Amino acid sequence: MPQKLLIVEDEETLRESLKRVFIRDGYEVDGVDSSEAALETIKNSSYDLVITDIVLPGINGIALLKRCRENNPDLKVIIMTAFASIETAVEAIRAGAYDYMVKPVQHDQIKNAVKKALTEPG
Repeated sequence: MPQKLLIVEDEETLRESLKRVFIRDGYEVDGVDSSEAALETIKNSSYDLVITDIVLPGINGIALLKRCRENNPDLKVIIMTAFASIETAVEAIRAGAYDYMVKPVQHDQIKNAVKKALTEPG
């Protein structure tokens, strides 16, 4: 059974590009454009990993990360941002992010992070 990923990214081009990359690698992938849509999707389906941007309309990615971890402490979450700072990196890691990546994210870099996250024990 393929592992399931959820990509939360409001920039459609990037979201669809990442979906294609992971589908090609054999993952089952859903994509949404907001934290609110992600929370609704997670309620109705289970995921092995979430990849989310920090800057999103409505609830930001770090708040989404916290909500995901409250509901499912074993869910791995990778944070991406174009607006990297020490503060957001520390906040994301403290909130339980598996990894923190600066955009533009290289496909090999994110594929390796996902593979590593999914093979490490919870």
